[in-house]
Amino acid sequence: MAEMTQTDEKSEEYKADLSAGNWILVMLAVLTVGEFLVGVIAPPWGFILLIIAFWKSYYVIKDFMHIGRLFGSDEESH
Repeated sequence: MAEMTQTDEKSEEYKADLSAGNWILVMLAVLTVGEFLVGVIAPPWGFILLIIAFWKSYYVIKDFMHIGRLFGSDEESH
């Protein structure tokens, strides 16, 4: 069997990252709809809305803003 080249490995990593990003995007959409429904049906449940907002902000910061790259090593190839 032939070994995977560096380009093939990067392509597989890109596909995995894209798939994870798509799932997170769907999760954020579902949570947004859930927030809307809780806000319309039960406005006094503001604490639940706050928890969902923090959960969503964590995923946006982690996966879409790539904050983890700031703390990664500088030895990565570009």
